[in-house]
Amino acid sequence: MEVKRNKWFDLLKYLLSAILVAAGIQAFYALDAQLPLYIRYLFPLVGVVAAIVIVFFWSTGGHKLTAYVRDCVSEARKVVWPERNEALRMTLFVLIFVAVLSLFIWGVDSLISWLLFDIFMKRS
Repeated sequence: MEVKRNKWFDLLKYLLSAILVAAGIQAFYALDAQLPLYIRYLFPLVGVVAAIVIVFFWSTGGHKLTAYVRDCVSEARKVVWPERNEALRMTLFVLIFVAVLSLFIWGVDSLISWLLFDIFMKRS
């Protein structure tokens, strides 16, 4: 029963977040003539910041997402990254390989086009 209640409570939090963003956008356009532009920009900004706070800090999904991002960052720190020389050498190798492969594909395409159009169809 607690899980179902928690699920509906999180759904209400997401709905409240969407309403806050929509209200900020509505206030931006509704107060078109009364306030200067730089003040009107604050309404959507406050709505988005409030929605982010609600979603990321007060909901179960937000807690799960922040834990996932934290785990991803810690795993990325564990990776042994290559040295600069090795990275440059591999990048150069990939660039040369791509250039040679593209020339090969161009050559095969030209050969097939020549065979089809000039030899078999007798067109120039």
